[in-house]
Amino acid sequence: MRAGAGRTAKMEPMTQDPTHVLLAGDWHGNAAWARGVIRRLPELLPDESPRIVLHAGDFGIWPGPQGWAYLRGLDLDLARVDGVLWFVDGNHEDHPRLAELPDAGHQGGHGRVSDRIYHLRRGHRWTWHDRTWLALGGAVSLDRAVRAEGMSWWPEEEITAEEARRAIAGGPADVMLTHDCPARVAHEFPPLPGFWDGEDLKRSDAHRELLQTVVDAVKPGHLIHGHLHRAYTRDVAMPHGQVRVTGFDCDGVDGNWGVLDVAAMKWDRPVA
Repeated sequence: MRAGAGRTAKMEPMTQDPTHVLLAGDWHGNAAWARGVIRRLPELLPDESPRIVLHAGDFGIWPGPQGWAYLRGLDLDLARVDGVLWFVDGNHEDHPRLAELPDAGHQGGHGRVSDRIYHLRRGHRWTWHDRTWLALGGAVSLDRAVRAEGMSWWPEEEITAEEARRAIAGGPADVMLTHDCPARVAHEFPPLPGFWDGEDLKRSDAHRELLQTVVDAVKPGHLIHGHLHRAYTRDVAMPHGQVRVTGFDCDGVDGNWGVLDVAAMKWDRPVA
């Protein structure tokens, strides 16, 4: 049974042009943090109906009772504030469970988790204010060594070559919403944890290169991502021109979310 099943389903918001939406990064199933953000939607998006949250992955699709309780609580809070949440999958999600979700329209482009929560499947597209958005979740778990397959790690976490091909086949996109960060976006990191495996680091680099091939092909002007737990916005030179790249930090810290003016593609509430 889906979380929240049995209540009246929410209207389909992807066909509307919102003025502002809230975007957020990794919540990791942190119910207190996630519900705190959702309860602020009337303040942050006062003139919107529905109030839309776009989430950049590691949202918190987890097995077991705790995972269901998290979703039920968020669904109830979203209903109270006229909210709806759409997320791309991160690496830390129960991917087989996502694959079993019923379609919620748009030619199978997203799956219905509950009345108010939807999964944006890899390659799904929609249009707001004459701009095409492209969803492409997935990343590599660098902490795989301390995770258990089927319980806290799933091999479906990575974008496949076929998924990348399908995303490219859809043609140009103006905005990409991803979990991973493409390879051309340079970052300096502190010393890496000793339990991170060298093979996983290589897989991560290869995954970022694969994502970069999609970026190079669809030529977005904007890209928004999570995964790295870094809050920033900067212009990055790509082969097709400058791309405004925004990354989010994780739950519990500043820089985890921002409010976007969708028509102008400018941050009203800065990410960092």
